[in-house]
Amino acid sequence: MRFSDVQQKEIIEAGNGRFIGYIVDAEVDEKSGNIVAFLVSEPKKFMSFMQNEEQVRKVPISDVLVVGKDVILVRELP
Repeated sequence: MRFSDVQQKEIIEAGNGRFIGYIVDAEVDEKSGNIVAFLVSEPKKFMSFMQNEEQVRKVPISDVLVVGKDVILVRELP
């Protein structure tokens, strides 16, 4: 699967169904070349459209439960 395909999927917490955001980047292990974590852009809150900074969360690859056709389910994040 290409990274561009993964970027188009919604990230959803499996336990409560909460939308986390979309993947904007990935953290890669330099030695192995494996993806260690996804960097996920959180959805903007009301009135935050005036702020230019984007809130990004790190989701470890170990927290990914299922990669589906349209969504990626992850464990509940702290």
